Amino acid sequence: MNKEQIAQLIDISAVRADSTWSEIEQIMEATKQYPFICVFTMPSMIERIRKEVKSLPKTGLGGIVGFPSGGDTTSMKVNQAKELVATGCDEVDMVMNIGKLKSGFDEEVKSDILAVKEAVAPLPLKVIIEVCLLNDEEITRASKIVRDCGVAFLKTGTGWAGATTMHHIDVIKEAVADTIPLKVAGGVRDLKTLLEMKAKGVSRFGIGYKSAIQIMEQCESI
Repeated sequence: MNKEQIAQLIDISAVRADSTWSEIEQIMEATKQYPFICVFTMPSMIERIRKEVKSLPKTGLGGIVGFPSGGDTTSMKVNQAKELVATGCDEVDMVMNIGKLKSGFDEEVKSDILAVKEAVAPLPLKVIIEVCLLNDEEITRASKIVRDCGVAFLKTGTGWAGATTMHHIDVIKEAVADTIPLKVAGGVRDLKTLLEMKAKGVSRFGIGYKSAIQIMEQCESI
């Protein structure tokens, strides 16, 4: 894979509670050099970068819903989603209601996802299941719920709860195979890990800005 193809696998992000404008400026400078497929910031920062991102031909603008806990009410998530669409986002990542999943309230989890999917349509929706907080049975159940909702991507995590492992990917693939595209976020900090996960069938990566830039610099030496 060449450098541009690697960049087109990466959603570069600054979505920590303490992410600053300086970090977002670094993302925008890096995105001019490397055509990352999407840029994600906390919602309050989107308006500051919207015009600049929209000027980049190969980069979209992403928004997050119910982040990072997933515990907001469905109506709160829907309102967040509608605001992100109105702001000009091209893609939306939402957090599944993890507490309800772990409680066995699967139909409520599903209806929550479907409501946000409807609110953002026709934009692609990715659903975060936060694998680091789930056991294998819960990952399997969550993966099947997300797949059955017909969203664009299943996403492993927010990056707040820990690192996605190869085992997590194996459990997801055992549950849903390649019936839904998989985005990994959390713990992808070098090119070797990215390529190993891609070989397992991962098609998108959510990566913090420092690691994303380091990965692109590692591509220079290939």
